[in-house]
Amino acid sequence: MKWIHIFIPRLEYILLTAIFWGIAASGPKILNFDGDLPRHLLAGNLILESGHVPLFDLFSYRTLNKPGIPHEWLSQVLFFVSYDLLGLSGVVLLTAVIITGAWLLVYKQAFAHSGSLFSAILFTSFAIGASLIHILPRPHLFTYLLTAIWVIVLERIRNGQARIWWALPLLMLLWVNLHGMFVLGIIIIGIYSVGGMLDDSPVIWLTSSKGKSKLAAGILALLATLLSPSGIKIWETIFALGSNTYITGRIPEYQSANFHEPETWPFILILLLLIISLARNVTKTPWSHILLVASFTGIALYTSRMIPLFAIVTAPIAARAMADWIRQEYPDSRYSAMEKNIARINASSNGFIWIPIVAIMVAVLFQSGKTIDVESRGNAFENRFFPVEATTWLQSHPQRGHMFNEFDWGGYLLLNLWPDQQIFMDGHTHIYGEELTREYEQVVTLSKGWENILTKYDVEWMIMRANAPLINALTSSGNWSIAYQDETAIILIRK
Repeated sequence: MKWIHIFIPRLEYILLTAIFWGIAASGPKILNFDGDLPRHLLAGNLILESGHVPLFDLFSYRTLNKPGIPHEWLSQVLFFVSYDLLGLSGVVLLTAVIITGAWLLVYKQAFAHSGSLFSAILFTSFAIGASLIHILPRPHLFTYLLTAIWVIVLERIRNGQARIWWALPLLMLLWVNLHGMFVLGIIIIGIYSVGGMLDDSPVIWLTSSKGKSKLAAGILALLATLLSPSGIKIWETIFALGSNTYITGRIPEYQSANFHEPETWPFILILLLLIISLARNVTKTPWSHILLVASFTGIALYTSRMIPLFAIVTAPIAARAMADWIRQEYPDSRYSAMEKNIARINASSNGFIWIPIVAIMVAVLFQSGKTIDVESRGNAFENRFFPVEATTWLQSHPQRGHMFNEFDWGGYLLLNLWPDQQIFMDGHTHIYGEELTREYEQVVTLSKGWENILTKYDVEWMIMRANAPLINALTSSGNWSIAYQDETAIILIRK
């Protein structure tokens, strides 16, 4: 019966299995929260069908043949492959696999840092809770996973395993083709390099194997960022988008989080416990860790989309700080004795096998058409968020001429109507830029000259939310009539 320990799950694997199931069972919610996924699916399909990555936009008549900068093309391919295999359930399954993999690595790193089962599980749990603010089936999920791997490699180099440096340029080659946040990898290398110099001295660090390895890795990783279909132009796009306060000021995920909302409280708990633990800890904290905490705290406070990345980077540091503090001040406490006993029992088992077993079970259920969400809604685009019924009507009643569409619906309309129809705009603001984004806002807010925008682009019909002010303005003018209407969407045509 020596093999029985394989099936007795450790505490951390119970946590991760629950996370996997929770994400897989939340498919209807994550699929109908954001409008970008349908466009990613369409783009991935086109790449596979054509055998090349389009470098120009094909989807909007306002940006036709404008450089598209495909900085997420590989993610789009992977999402479409999962969609092709299991439909939207495949996308949900892929999302659960990526997220569970990322948190498995965070836990492993937290335990390696702290040597404490309780601290590692505690901060991994808080970090998972903090990340729920931005768990959506989009390419940024790959940045979560790659950030976790990236920090592990850099930590090993810092601890003397200098030969592993070659992994960073290879990871960057993958990262730059998966998601535009590859820039984060370069920033983290810089933080570790500055931290290494502060821990020793610039001269000692530069002549050490650790310093040379990080410099070589950083230079080659920077060069690897040029090995994408867009080349150096990808940097221009990233900087242009990040520095445009008009666009970032109108995208909710770029804004600071509302810390009155319960979903942000795990982030606050990590931060508070980290401050207390570092303050009480007499063990010297490496400068690289201090700089990581300071940097990621700053950007997480500035923009909510960085809170999950803050959690990924700081959870192992916080686990170590708390474990060291407790060992120093309460070495013989009941808490310490209980943790040792539970950790010993936990180490005698394994149970990792339950994670792939549950993953396979979920895949089989999805393949057979079963639903696992609480409400049995199933994994589908729903009319409550997307214009599902209106788009079905359009497929049987195709319209002529240019459309004007709801911003969040652009991707869904493309997935179902392209190439017969091109959209006015969707969520890929890096393609449209400030000028074209302002035109959209001018129309939907009925700002001065909004009618001229519709005339400029020869807009013949539009699909908007049923409660949009634009609908009343157009129907009252007498020049537009309602062709279709349901609880979600209204389609207007020009008379």
